[in-house]
Amino acid sequence: ECQHQFRHERWNCSTPYGSGYFGPVHKIGSREAAYTYSILSAGVTHEIGRRCRLGLLQSCGCSQAPRPSTVNEKWTWGGCGDNIEYGYRFSRDFIDVREKEEGFPKRSTDHGRSLMNRWNNELLKRNTRPKCKCHGVSGSCNMKTCWMQLPTMRQMGAVLLGKYHTARRIQINARGNMQIKNQPGKRDRERGEGRKNRALQTELVFLDDSPDYCIENRAQGTVGTTGRMCRKGSHGSESCDFLCCGRGYNSYTKETETKCKCKFQWCCRVVCQTCVNQTQVDICK
Repeated sequence: ECQHQFRHERWNCSTPYGSGYFGPVHKIGSREAAYTYSILSAGVTHEIGRRCRLGLLQSCGCSQAPRPSTVNEKWTWGGCGDNIEYGYRFSRDFIDVREKEEGFPKRSTDHGRSLMNRWNNELLKRNTRPKCKCHGVSGSCNMKTCWMQLPTMRQMGAVLLGKYHTARRIQINARGNMQIKNQPGKRDRERGEGRKNRALQTELVFLDDSPDYCIENRAQGTVGTTGRMCRKGSHGSESCDFLCCGRGYNSYTKETETKCKCKFQWCCRVVCQTCVNQTQVDICK
């Protein structure tokens, strides 16, 4: 899922051969580390929560989540929703085990990473919304039944990609808590940690700058963009200007054979011709 979402980015979720699933990307508290921790947590929560709902696990069942304040009191709260609570607890125990066991000193680098990782792992839980279904004659929707349901992994991956692009940089203050980095003004500091954290409730957070993903650097876990396919003339992140990092690109024509001009012949077969299609492919230098 990570590689699908980042297929048009300089970092495409690839790591040097033999460096593990995400490799050295986790060594620094970058945007990419924030995304990977969050998508891992989302994947575990999604799989376990969905299996609970389907009755595939003996240790859990349908969601027992209370009615959210956003659901109209006139609507029925029930149904068999994804057991997000159980899935999240399992994910937390599985992914956050290092953060909980190490006991890092406050204000240390490891303590900051621990806070960052645990915050990002909880992002899916904070962004979950109820789903409702209408009941009534001819779809009049006189009644609604609502329950908690997780989006698909593809949908979650896309949401987290948007959060990746708008991620907030944080720092660890003197009390060992997270705060938005370089938040201006004494007045903001006096409003307390709670308000600062509320501003981050639906955001990914990161501590460190990302490495240069344009060039290969195995120590930092970057594979560079040489050899990546780009789109000439595009203005998005998949454009050759952006993806090739100013090095330019090579273009060549690719030929593919497809079945075409198919006709039905009596009786009973379909006869097709073979057509050759030419497309231009652009590859970063």
